[in-house]
Amino acid sequence: MPELKKQVVKFTAIGVLAVLVDLSCYYLLLNLIPEKLFGFAPNESVAKSISFLCGMSVTYSLNKLWTWKKKDKSSARMAKFVALYAFSLVMNVAVNSSMLFLLHHFADIIDLPYKYFIAFISATGFSAVMNFIGQKFWVFKGEN
Repeated sequence: MPELKKQVVKFTAIGVLAVLVDLSCYYLLLNLIPEKLFGFAPNESVAKSISFLCGMSVTYSLNKLWTWKKKDKSSARMAKFVALYAFSLVMNVAVNSSMLFLLHHFADIIDLPYKYFIAFISATGFSAVMNFIGQKFWVFKGEN
Protein backbone atom coordinates (compact mmCIF):
# COMPACT_ATOMS: atom_id res chain seq x y z
CA MET A 1 0.00 0.00 0.00
CA PRO A 2 1.43 3.43 -0.85
CA GLU A 3 2.70 5.45 2.11
CA LEU A 4 0.10 8.23 1.75
CA LYS A 5 -2.71 5.67 1.83
CA LYS A 6 -1.23 4.06 4.96
CA GLN A 7 -1.00 7.47 6.60
CA VAL A 8 -4.62 8.29 5.74
CA VAL A 9 -5.80 4.92 7.13
CA LYS A 10 -3.82 5.33 10.36
CA PHE A 11 -4.84 8.98 10.74
CA THR A 12 -8.48 7.98 10.23
CA ALA A 13 -8.33 5.13 12.78
CA ILE A 14 -6.74 7.41 15.38
CA GLY A 15 -9.21 10.11 14.41
CA VAL A 16 -12.14 7.79 15.12
CA LEU A 17 -10.75 7.12 18.60
CA ALA A 18 -10.13 10.84 19.18
CA VAL A 19 -13.66 11.64 17.98
CA LEU A 20 -15.11 9.11 20.43
CA VAL A 21 -13.17 10.81 23.23
CA ASP A 22 -14.28 14.23 21.96
CA LEU A 23 -17.93 13.19 21.60
CA SER A 24 -18.04 11.49 25.00
CA CYS A 25 -16.54 14.51 26.72
CA TYR A 26 -18.83 16.89 24.77
CA TYR A 27 -22.04 15.19 25.87
CA LEU A 28 -20.80 14.73 29.42
CA LEU A 29 -19.81 18.39 29.68
CA LEU A 30 -23.07 19.59 28.10
CA ASN A 31 -24.81 18.00 31.06
CA LEU A 32 -22.34 19.19 33.71
CA ILE A 33 -21.67 22.80 32.71
CA PRO A 34 -24.40 25.31 33.62
CA GLU A 35 -26.28 26.73 30.61
CA LYS A 36 -24.54 30.10 30.97
CA LEU A 37 -21.12 29.62 32.53
CA PHE A 38 -20.25 32.67 34.64
CA GLY A 39 -23.39 34.30 33.23
CA PHE A 40 -22.12 34.80 29.68
CA ALA A 41 -20.52 31.85 27.89
CA PRO A 42 -22.95 29.35 26.35
CA ASN A 43 -22.25 25.86 27.64
CA GLU A 44 -22.12 24.46 24.08
CA SER A 45 -19.00 26.49 23.25
CA VAL A 46 -17.28 25.73 26.54
CA ALA A 47 -18.12 22.03 26.31
CA LYS A 48 -16.97 21.85 22.68
CA SER A 49 -13.69 23.63 23.47
CA ILE A 50 -12.82 21.31 26.36
CA SER A 51 -13.90 18.16 24.53
CA PHE A 52 -11.88 19.15 21.47
CA LEU A 53 -8.76 19.51 23.64
CA CYS A 54 -9.35 16.03 25.06
CA GLY A 55 -9.48 14.59 21.54
CA MET A 56 -6.40 16.61 20.59
CA SER A 57 -4.30 14.98 23.28
CA VAL A 58 -5.21 11.54 21.93
CA THR A 59 -4.48 12.44 18.33
CA TYR A 60 -1.06 14.01 18.98
CA SER A 61 0.28 11.11 20.98
CA LEU A 62 -0.95 8.34 18.71
CA ASN A 63 -0.37 10.06 15.36
CA LYS A 64 3.15 11.07 16.35
CA LEU A 65 4.09 7.49 17.16
CA TRP A 66 2.05 5.45 14.69
CA THR A 67 1.10 7.57 11.66
CA TRP A 68 4.22 9.72 11.42
CA LYS A 69 6.59 7.27 13.22
CA LYS A 70 8.32 9.83 15.42
CA LYS A 71 9.75 8.81 18.78
CA ASP A 72 11.93 11.84 19.39
CA LYS A 73 10.90 14.88 21.37
CA SER A 74 10.72 18.04 19.30
CA SER A 75 9.55 21.26 20.88
CA ALA A 76 9.36 22.89 17.43
CA ARG A 77 7.07 20.12 16.18
CA MET A 78 4.96 20.34 19.32
CA ALA A 79 4.67 24.12 18.89
CA LYS A 80 3.52 23.67 15.29
CA PHE A 81 1.02 21.02 16.39
CA VAL A 82 -0.36 23.27 19.13
CA ALA A 83 -0.62 26.18 16.66
CA LEU A 84 -2.42 23.98 14.13
CA TYR A 85 -4.82 22.67 16.75
CA ALA A 86 -5.41 26.12 18.25
CA PHE A 87 -6.56 27.28 14.82
CA SER A 88 -8.47 24.04 14.36
CA LEU A 89 -10.15 24.53 17.75
CA VAL A 90 -11.38 27.98 16.76
CA MET A 91 -12.67 26.64 13.45
CA ASN A 92 -14.20 23.56 15.10
CA VAL A 93 -16.13 25.62 17.65
CA ALA A 94 -17.16 28.12 14.95
CA VAL A 95 -18.48 25.38 12.65
CA ASN A 96 -20.24 23.66 15.58
CA SER A 97 -21.85 26.94 16.70
CA SER A 98 -22.81 27.91 13.15
CA MET A 99 -24.43 24.56 12.52
CA LEU A 100 -26.35 24.76 15.81
CA PHE A 101 -27.55 28.26 14.87
CA LEU A 102 -28.71 27.05 11.46
CA LEU A 103 -30.33 23.91 12.85
CA HIS A 104 -32.18 25.82 15.58
CA HIS A 105 -33.26 28.88 13.60
CA PHE A 106 -34.38 27.78 10.18
CA ALA A 107 -37.97 26.58 9.98
CA ASP A 108 -37.34 24.07 7.18
CA ILE A 109 -34.97 22.03 9.37
CA ILE A 110 -36.12 22.90 12.88
CA ASP A 111 -37.72 19.47 13.34
CA LEU A 112 -34.54 17.66 12.32
CA PRO A 113 -33.50 15.26 15.11
CA TYR A 114 -30.01 15.00 16.58
CA LYS A 115 -29.07 18.66 16.06
CA TYR A 116 -26.08 18.49 18.43
CA PHE A 117 -24.79 15.33 16.78
CA ILE A 118 -25.12 16.84 13.29
CA ALA A 119 -23.27 19.97 14.40
CA PHE A 120 -20.59 17.86 16.09
CA ILE A 121 -20.02 15.70 13.00
CA SER A 122 -19.89 18.75 10.72
CA ALA A 123 -17.28 20.44 12.92
CA THR A 124 -15.30 17.23 13.29
CA GLY A 125 -15.23 16.50 9.55
CA PHE A 126 -14.02 20.00 8.77
CA SER A 127 -11.31 19.80 11.44
CA ALA A 128 -10.18 16.32 10.37
CA VAL A 129 -9.42 17.40 6.82
CA MET A 130 -7.67 20.56 8.00
CA ASN A 131 -5.63 18.63 10.60
CA PHE A 132 -4.46 15.92 8.20
CA ILE A 133 -3.28 18.50 5.68
CA GLY A 134 -1.64 20.56 8.43
CA GLN A 135 0.15 17.58 9.96
CA LYS A 136 1.23 16.09 6.63
CA PHE A 137 2.49 19.26 5.02
CA TRP A 138 3.49 21.47 7.96
CA VAL A 139 3.94 19.75 11.34
CA PHE A 140 5.66 16.65 9.95
CA LYS A 141 6.66 18.16 6.58
CA GLY A 142 9.31 16.22 4.69
CA GLU A 143 9.82 13.77 7.53
CA ASN A 144 7.83 10.86 6.04
